[in-house]
Amino acid sequence: MKNPYAPAFWCVFFALVLLSATYFYGIMLAHQIDKAMVFLDSASALIAVLSIGVVAWASFQGQRIKRRLLDQGKTRVAIWDTKVALRRVETVFDRYFWGSYWQPGRTFQEVMGELTGTPLEKSLEALKTQCVMLDRQVADGRHWLNNARELSDVATAMARERYQLDFYDPKSDTPGNAVIHREFEVLVYTWTARLKSFDHQLDEIESEYS
Repeated sequence: MKNPYAPAFWCVFFALVLLSATYFYGIMLAHQIDKAMVFLDSASALIAVLSIGVVAWASFQGQRIKRRLLDQGKTRVAIWDTKVALRRVETVFDRYFWGSYWQPGRTFQEVMGELTGTPLEKSLEALKTQCVMLDRQVADGRHWLNNARELSDVATAMARERYQLDFYDPKSDTPGNAVIHREFEVLVYTWTARLKSFDHQLDEIESEYS
């Protein structure tokens, strides 16, 4: 990586050398060789000390830049992993409520409107775990974990509501045959809105660390 402080260092260095050489030449013209040599030694020592200080400071700044870039890289990886976990939740959710997961022969918990042990619950738990890692990386409290919990709460409410639909309409074998009432429609809308908001927030924070 190119050091951004190199031009300033060389400008200061050449300015000191030029001033020192000019003053030394002036003393020589005055035929004061002893004073000129003493000045030359002092100027050389000063330039050496300043050079060491500038190099040390530039190295410190370079390490800070490298560390910040490394942290940014880790944060971007955490963001991408969270996006993958969110896509997994979205896919499993669609299959669970509208596809092959929702069919006869389910577990007792599923029949009673619970998500315990279902692929949807597992994907939501994986998303929560990933959000905890992202919160730690960006030092943002529990913002992302709260987003995941909100999705989990909506999914749980939808499972219970779906149980009510099956209970009142036992003849329906598929979601298309069920009469979806207003509360379930609101939950579907809430799920879609929060999912889009979650995805949009991930896009925003990814652009900040790009």
